[in-house]
Amino acid sequence: MKAVVALLVPVSIVLAGCGGQEPQEPNAPAAGPASARRIVRPDRFPADRPYSFGVWAGDTLYLSGQTDRDPVSGTTPDGIAAQTRQAMNNIGEVLKAAGLDHSNLVKCHVYLRSMDDYTGMNQVYGSFFSGRVPARTTVEVAGLPHDSNLEISCIGFRDRTRISVVTPPAGSLPAPLGPYSAAVWAGDTLYLSGMGGQFPKDRRLPEGLPDQVAQTLVNIRTTLDAADLRLADVVSSNVYLTVKGQAGDLEGAYAAAFQESSEPPRGLIFLPRLPGGIKTEITFVAARGGERQIIGVADRNGRGSRGSHVGRTLYTRAEAAPEAGAGFDEQFREVLRRLLKTVEDAGMRGSDVVSIQVYLSELSDLDSMNRISGEVFAGALPARTTVLVQSSEGRRVSAALVAAPGS
Repeated sequence: MKAVVALLVPVSIVLAGCGGQEPQEPNAPAAGPASARRIVRPDRFPADRPYSFGVWAGDTLYLSGQTDRDPVSGTTPDGIAAQTRQAMNNIGEVLKAAGLDHSNLVKCHVYLRSMDDYTGMNQVYGSFFSGRVPARTTVEVAGLPHDSNLEISCIGFRDRTRISVVTPPAGSLPAPLGPYSAAVWAGDTLYLSGMGGQFPKDRRLPEGLPDQVAQTLVNIRTTLDAADLRLADVVSSNVYLTVKGQAGDLEGAYAAAFQESSEPPRGLIFLPRLPGGIKTEITFVAARGGERQIIGVADRNGRGSRGSHVGRTLYTRAEAAPEAGAGFDEQFREVLRRLLKTVEDAGMRGSDVVSIQVYLSELSDLDSMNRISGEVFAGALPARTTVLVQSSEGRRVSAALVAAPGS
């Protein structure tokens, strides 16, 4: 297989209609001069996908989500064990093309179509690691592209000597339900596993959502303390919730934890089911040292931020734009415009986007998403993960991204 291929490519930030390209909108960020991108694609993988299989950002490799399908034949094996093996083998081929292997993985997200497959997935997933296992977030989604039963997206890190596991004191966290580490250092970036609100002693759950959120944040603080970090060091957050009607209860409990520091950019994602019967799961990325810049303000109440620029890396919140119109095209174009405005405000270009996570409310919008992504990121396709979530307040789509210049 080929190793990393270095390409010099421009990116055009255009908002195009069905009939072809239209003039760039005034608020859309300019592409600027071309920047070098190091794209990873195994020899046998198709070259016509509307995303990159892997994109380097310094020593960090962002991998697109891999499903249970063979990327070449399009066939899917039977049963969650074989399907998990197929997804992990796909990931392994991308890693090999980058000169890495599964031991270089530091964080993975596992998206299951049914949480009933959790145990079967764990048995095969864990067999790909010896000793250290990555941090991990596992959730049930409303659906996956191509009727897949699981999708796994991961982050790798080149220098294994700078990868280490954070292990809080015994008994200070709920016992893990699978093969994952509480948190993993990759250089100066800390990836935390998704955590719920179980009490450490007996995995009992508080009944109310605010109490679950509060205990989840206690568990997260325990992990951060073991890494000698604080909530103020968090640079990115995803909050998964199974009860849409209780989003307000979550907001209050979550915001209370950040009274002494700015809320990091965040995604609020509604899903059908989470592990162990929890109502919410929170996953964080944190960082030590480095110059920090908060990009914008996320909402009219002054909470949160549109982006967090730490060192050379920008993390954005998950943007949604139901007010842009009822149609998917209008909403997705506005979502991308807002995300790329945050990229511009951080002093970067659209060609610096290395990874994007897209949350759809209807899988029938997949083709439109591919078309628009190809137009907006022409010639500089980021790694991408796409899943189906529960719609909320007219949202057809939301998305978040990671950018790093000179990737």
